[in-house]
Amino acid sequence: MKNFFLITLLTFSVLVFCEEVSIKSNMRNMSVNVESQTGKINIADEIAKRLDILQEKYISKLNKLDQKRTEKIIEDIYELLVLFPEDITTEQINQTSDINITFEIKDQTTEPTTNTNLGVKETISPQAQSDSEFQALIANVKNEGFADDKTSVVRITAKSRYFNISQLISLLDVFSFSDDKINIVTIVYPRIVDKVNAHNLLGAFTYSADKAKIEQIISQ
Repeated sequence: MKNFFLITLLTFSVLVFCEEVSIKSNMRNMSVNVESQTGKINIADEIAKRLDILQEKYISKLNKLDQKRTEKIIEDIYELLVLFPEDITTEQINQTSDINITFEIKDQTTEPTTNTNLGVKETISPQAQSDSEFQALIANVKNEGFADDKTSVVRITAKSRYFNISQLISLLDVFSFSDDKINIVTIVYPRIVDKVNAHNLLGAFTYSADKAKIEQIISQ
């Protein structure tokens, strides 16, 4: 009832250029009968005047909570009035018109709001480095004289670049010893983008013991 009372008061303030108004309502629907609109007035100015009257005569009779709600609504109306053209007026209309206004009054305490805006993060699949980038890496690795230095180049690159299985197999060819190759697989495999092809790594090793170590890395 309080919400409906507030809406009724605001409806009177908006229909400022009406001389006779009759209202019928059933809490959800409001039927407003407007009769004998006369004269030519500035709508924005008249609404502002009626809002002032509303604040002086009616808001003081409400409880504090409803006063705050009503004052907030009135502030919003004032902000909208600024957008009105200064010369907008109502011409004389000698007729009776009916205005049907439908309000949806929801009690927030009994109808919880359902948040339908679910945060869905788009997943972007990483891409392996380009052929030119990979060839530059191969050249840098070959320029190093010791296996540990070659491995360091690969380790640093793997922090910011991704690989595919074919690139990893080509990289293994740069190293001579199985232990170094297994170390490279340990470093690079977490950055592989097509792990579905990981079985191809086994072909890069000769001994069963080495193959078993690679299979263990893949399975982790």
